[in-house]
Amino acid sequence: MIKIDKSGKRPNITFKKGDNKGKDKLVEARLELIKEFKKDPEAYKKDEKKLASDGGLYAHEEVKKNLIDLQNGKCCFCESKITHIAYGDVEHFRPKAAYRKAKGEDLIYPGYFWLAYDWDNLFLSCQLCNQRYKENLFLLEDETTRFQTYKDDWRQEKETFIHPELDNPEDHITFEEAFIKAKTKRGEKTIEALGLERSELFEFRNMIFQLIEQLVTMYKGIPKGFEEAAKNELLKILPKYMDKSAQYSSMFKANFSDFFKELQKEV
Repeated sequence: MIKIDKSGKRPNITFKKGDNKGKDKLVEARLELIKEFKKDPEAYKKDEKKLASDGGLYAHEEVKKNLIDLQNGKCCFCESKITHIAYGDVEHFRPKAAYRKAKGEDLIYPGYFWLAYDWDNLFLSCQLCNQRYKENLFLLEDETTRFQTYKDDWRQEKETFIHPELDNPEDHITFEEAFIKAKTKRGEKTIEALGLERSELFEFRNMIFQLIEQLVTMYKGIPKGFEEAAKNELLKILPKYMDKSAQYSSMFKANFSDFFKELQKEV
């Protein structure tokens, strides 16, 4: 995971004609959901009625394009590049329809429906992280802070999952070679719940890691007087892999940032 800066990139989706001309479609859709909920709150809480959000709106072309640009085409959780092989999901960090407090527990209705169109609640995710692992799961460190109504401020909740925008993932998660490691309890729960240590993901991370590790090892073994060309190449290569736009950049930063700094001092 890397920290995602969403400031200054809010999608602009407005009505082009009619009484709502010029109004923000995402804001208006949120108000419509709240209005619908207020008609029969108990029925929605008992799942006798369902609040229907519009996927064509929260996953609108402009919303998705902005997320792809901001996240450099990477999943907000596992950092895998998505767009060259899949469309990717517009992920609701706080589940919109219903949520679970723990894996295997019953769904609780309604979810954070008023955040279905909230830009701060939307991220780009791969299908595995979103559909197989996170699903409707949303854990809190302190259940007493759980929202009660749509009027509550979700920012007061103490969520367990690392928030890609509000938290710095590097404070909670690191890497030893290609192995993902937790630095905090929140990091541990995030890794476990989102399957960030799944074998297929590790194997692909490790394959790329080994390529760079071999280059570093070869450089360290070059006799003095012959290492200048290799050093210059590493000074070009390592920044590309540690840049936030690169796949698994947090893994490369954790493993090679200190080495890179020492390499720069030798120039």
